[in-house]
Amino acid sequence: MEKYDCARLIDDTEELKSKNIFKGYLGDLISYISPSDEWIVMFTSPFYHGEFAVVRVKASNLKYAYTPQDSFTQEISERPDFYTHTSLREPKFKEYDHVRLICDRPEYAEEGVHKGDDGCVMFSHAHGDRWDVLFSEHGTGEDIGEVMVHEDDLELIGRGEN
Repeated sequence: MEKYDCARLIDDTEELKSKNIFKGYLGDLISYISPSDEWIVMFTSPFYHGEFAVVRVKASNLKYAYTPQDSFTQEISERPDFYTHTSLREPKFKEYDHVRLICDRPEYAEEGVHKGDDGCVMFSHAHGDRWDVLFSEHGTGEDIGEVMVHEDDLELIGRGEN
């Protein structure tokens, strides 16, 4: 494995689990620490697009996945705040969760969605802090439409079946 290769985490460790990084997650290798046989790895969140965490991982806990064809990882690793990202957050919602809109905003009203409307989370990930929610009309069950909603404007009213 070489710098900037993508590797898969093949074992769970208590330290990584406490940072919401689990077996099977993909990470980009940033630098090798020879005496400790560890890599500095940037893991990206499968739940929040754009979120990442930088952690140390034993080389024996990683398996080569592929070599990226772009310089995205290198560009991010040069950010001044790169090493301050030390854990991933647990997702607030999951795919098919039932949610209620708890806040009125003009962008929601333009789509015909208002405080108190119920919907269903459509994907297992957010874009930034916004979740794609399919809202239905009260009583009829007819779809109003899909709206990207900030997660703080939603409350969980039931777990989906996934």
